[in-house]
Amino acid sequence: MSVNYAAGLSPYPDKGICGLPEISDPQEEVERKVHQLAELIQNSSYVVFHTGAGISTASGIPDFRGPSGVWTMEEKGLHPKFDTTFENARPSKTHMALLQLQRVGILKFLISQNVDGLHVRSGFPRDRLAELHGNMFVEECMKCGKQYVRDTVVGTMGLKPTGRLCDVPKARGLRACRGKLMDTILDWEDSLPDRDLNLADEACRKADLAVTLGTSLQIKPSGNLPLITKRKGGKLVIVNLQVTKHDKHADLRIHGYVDDIMTKLMEALNLEIPEWTGPVLTAKKEEEEEASSEPVKQEPHFKEDLDSHPLAKDEPTPHVHHNGTGGLSCSKRWDPSTDLGPVKTKRAKVEPPFV
Repeated sequence: MSVNYAAGLSPYPDKGICGLPEISDPQEEVERKVHQLAELIQNSSYVVFHTGAGISTASGIPDFRGPSGVWTMEEKGLHPKFDTTFENARPSKTHMALLQLQRVGILKFLISQNVDGLHVRSGFPRDRLAELHGNMFVEECMKCGKQYVRDTVVGTMGLKPTGRLCDVPKARGLRACRGKLMDTILDWEDSLPDRDLNLADEACRKADLAVTLGTSLQIKPSGNLPLITKRKGGKLVIVNLQVTKHDKHADLRIHGYVDDIMTKLMEALNLEIPEWTGPVLTAKKEEEEEASSEPVKQEPHFKEDLDSHPLAKDEPTPHVHHNGTGGLSCSKRWDPSTDLGPVKTKRAKVEPPFV
């Protein structure tokens, strides 16, 4: 449960802005916006989706900063409500819709901040997925890098040993690797995994359309990745019940429940949402499994805030420490009472980008 997950993290004072009011667009406006999103998708060649905790609330897993979110309730001295365990949670309509969009070739890459494992358990291929904050069902060998996807949560958090050992055989059938396995869940000050962050960065640079679902985009670098697509000339669509940190950069904002929006979107695209029949694992390609044991080229580290400076064409994504699930210092500079989205201006006026 996300409650137990949150309790397993180290204490951290700045969890971002929590408890913002939810907004629902009128039904007619939702219909119009969904058809606009469908047109954007049909006119795009490389679509990347970004998902946050809001897509799993329909699965019984609480979000973090919603009116009844984990961090919101914590600020009030209350306990959040939960309806399931990670093992018993079923992928939502949104999870399954994303799987179908990938199957038909529309969704090229998926970037998620969620640790609940529902994307993988839905059958989404792992070589088209970056799980930036880890996966409760995945453990990784500290020696050779091989990952194991389990049927139950691995039992630890914060990149700690799980008590199991790697069984990968060495060359020519010699003894197994026997390296210690650790969980993949990041704590507040842990750096994002190089492989996932690099794949996400590459996908965002290729994308001509970024769609964010159920995330307030308060954390960096995860929440700033959609801005890379925007800076490369692509479009940005934000689907969320609350205002987000990057509303002013969006070409389209849809306020509503993600499952409802995705159901209408699939109808507009004449696609069916497949039924979930049980946990399914679509493994990574063999060459990527082999490559996981090789050293990953380290990207340069930057301390600049992506929100404050335009990203140069060949500038790598800042590889900064993340905060697990909460907001970093950047959230303190975001005032949702004044940042309510793009302001209508005359065509002749050109505003400086991303200020």
